Amino acid sequence: MKPTFYLILFLTFINLQSQSSSNEIVSLAPNEEKEILIPAYGEDSIFLKVEVYKTKRAKNNSFFLYEYPNKLLLKTESAKDLDKNIVTANDGIYKLLLKNENSKSVDYKVIYDVKSTRKKKPQIGYKVQKDTTYGFETEQLVDKIKLETTTIQNEKFYLNSTSNAFLKGGKNRIIIPVNLPENTKEWYYVFSAAREENDIKNTLSSFNLASQLTKFIKDDASIQNAVSNLSPPPGANICDIYMINDEANAELFKVKEDYKSSLDGSRENFKSGIVKVTGANKSYLGIRNPDNLYGIHIAMEIIAIVEKTEQVKEKVNIPIITSYQVPYFIE
Repeated sequence: MKPTFYLILFLTFINLQSQSSSNEIVSLAPNEEKEILIPAYGEDSIFLKVEVYKTKRAKNNSFFLYEYPNKLLLKTESAKDLDKNIVTANDGIYKLLLKNENSKSVDYKVIYDVKSTRKKKPQIGYKVQKDTTYGFETEQLVDKIKLETTTIQNEKFYLNSTSNAFLKGGKNRIIIPVNLPENTKEWYYVFSAAREENDIKNTLSSFNLASQLTKFIKDDASIQNAVSNLSPPPGANICDIYMINDEANAELFKVKEDYKSSLDGSRENFKSGIVKVTGANKSYLGIRNPDNLYGIHIAMEIIAIVEKTEQVKEKVNIPIITSYQVPYFIE
């Protein structure tokens, strides 16, 4: 009974082993090389046999075995054949390199056999890798995005006091639609309020926000620094300006009903200021005179920062992208 029991154990062990093998004919021209990749787990046995095929004169052959990619494990030069059995140290890919150093083409019969105690057969996978190099310099048209200032509005107007608006039918509030050009990145408005019309005329003529912004629109950071460092124009009396995002709420503001406005871009009880507004949608500025006794004159200028694309000639190096497959051991 005992011999039979040992035989069953031995057969079971053999069945648990995985085995992969290859038998092929490889043709190489003089000084040509050929790589053969072999997957194996650590402590697997790899049997290698390479011999010249249908000739006895090809004796100048070199055989190398690497642990992929370039750790040399075995080297046999100026030999007719190779017959080796090795035990691997690590899981991975093993590279058999054949080199024909004869004066004529040679066919090789290549046999390898991998025996492993693992159930799973070792396998090689491939992933695509890309390398980018750059060719000769050439001239071509390149799209360049630049920022420009566009003046949307530059005007003055008068708002009655709250009491006049109520008793005599005057207006103490006004809506200004802000129609932005295409590709607007952001926009600004500058304003000043005073009771004296001559003061506002002089202030309006001195508005130069567009020219000031033009000096600083090379990049976003410089715009922010420019606006934060700009001094607002002089102003003598307060007004309220509300940023309104849609026509319905603009109409509600106009008829003194409840409305919604955006805190970003609104100013209350300001005599003057420079205000940045992000976004490119059509908006409305609701302007109100909160004074109960005195009317005020208001000057306002609205400037849009617009992105424009223009083509310029530029010397460039054309990228050359090369794709190739890189082997990897499937765990």
